[in-house]
Amino acid sequence: MLVTIDTLRADHLGCYGNPTVRTPELDRLAAEGALFERCYAQAHLTIPSHLTILTSLPPAEHGVLDNGWTLHRHVDVLPDVFARAGYRTAAFVGAKHVGPEGSLGPALTGLEVYRAPRRASVPFRAEETNRNVFRWLRGACRDPFFVWVHYWDPHMPYTPPRPFDRTYYQDDPYDPRQTSMSSVTLNWFFYETSGVRRRLGERASEMRDLKRQLGLSSRTVRALILDPVDLARYGDGETLGPRLRKLRGFVLRGLPFKRHLTDWLTGVRDLRYPLAEYAGEVSYVDREVGRLRDGLRDLGLADRTVLVVTADHGESLGEHGIYFDHFGLHEPNLHVPLVVWAPGRVPPHRYPEPVRSLDIAPTVLRLAGLAPAPAMEGRDLFDGETSGPPVVAEAARGLQIMMLSDQWKLIRSLQSFYYNDAFSRQTGTTELYDLGADPGEADNVIGSHAEVAAALGGGLDAWVAARRQDGVAVARPAPIPRERLEQLRALGYVE
Repeated sequence: MLVTIDTLRADHLGCYGNPTVRTPELDRLAAEGALFERCYAQAHLTIPSHLTILTSLPPAEHGVLDNGWTLHRHVDVLPDVFARAGYRTAAFVGAKHVGPEGSLGPALTGLEVYRAPRRASVPFRAEETNRNVFRWLRGACRDPFFVWVHYWDPHMPYTPPRPFDRTYYQDDPYDPRQTSMSSVTLNWFFYETSGVRRRLGERASEMRDLKRQLGLSSRTVRALILDPVDLARYGDGETLGPRLRKLRGFVLRGLPFKRHLTDWLTGVRDLRYPLAEYAGEVSYVDREVGRLRDGLRDLGLADRTVLVVTADHGESLGEHGIYFDHFGLHEPNLHVPLVVWAPGRVPPHRYPEPVRSLDIAPTVLRLAGLAPAPAMEGRDLFDGETSGPPVVAEAARGLQIMMLSDQWKLIRSLQSFYYNDAFSRQTGTTELYDLGADPGEADNVIGSHAEVAAALGGGLDAWVAARRQDGVAVARPAPIPRERLEQLRALGYVE
């Protein structure tokens, strides 16, 4: 049983050292099984990361580097390997875009059951996913089985059910005396952008000046205001940047939050509130993980089931100026939990070495006595080796790439991008962080550790060259189908 919890930071679990967020069920699984202290996702997005978990291939190999991209070639996936060995296979996922109609659908065609919500805007709660799981298991449990369970909680919107909605916050988040949310900058995709043209109409003279100065259409200028990247191509970027940012702030302040995504933040003035609600989501999904384990025991399956719990990626909660999102290759977005629970087969142990999400599939197969598919790049985490290859992670659409070895982390920006004023990069920017001394990645030490940067950079060059010069194994995809585009738009992934 493979459980992936969407958007779960490792550092929000008690077993990973969090002193505040209560996660007794996952803590118990970790105490009774194997806990990997430094597991890294190979992508910060749901679809690319899940495809890596299920195929043991990095995004550069399976070719899906964004949530809307589609798989263009055959790959061996974990449930297919089990099915060929005589296992019954199923998947129960909490979000529609992770289901058979999304980008994972073409890869997971051999599942006996693949259950997802009907509407993108109404995901399953974890307890509903559990009900679906056990409805199937009661009929399938006499046979060997593989089941993938995906919990959408605690992805935004952070709206945990009672009593978890008040577990970590008891004040009034709308109290006018609270001002901490005024310092939070949210990206444009948190807002209903249909009103952008209307807002800019209030600054018509300024828009005309920009169009005339830049020689661009209204549509292109609007896009630049929302996403002011590579401004140097339009002349003096240092002068243009402040003008665009000022207009951007004006536009966003007048837009409502996007329905079903961020409208729960309307009127909220206290930053502690969304942070507490994320923690409440974590505690809620922890309870449901415990109910999943208890259900296995009630069915008499616990002594012959391997239960693996991980996450596709984490979440930024203010780090690097990013709030309630998982953009970029920083630790909050990539450091995920990994617990393997199989009493009597996997002894309790904590593993401190860095491991990768793409190691999960080979590990699970070996525990079942099956050989991984030949193309799978990961390793069996219980093979006795104390260290594995460096960790490589790739950003959306190939914007950045990262290599981590022990405490050193190198991030290379392959394309310019702008998220907000606090987080934007130019093509060729290289960052080096000493995670041992600077776990918050606040100090780029590339200037004082050139030899480390050269070694990691050379390793990254070799990794990329083994796939293709630009690090992407396949061509960019065809346009996203309209229905899938609407699903992604509802989740805030596209404009």
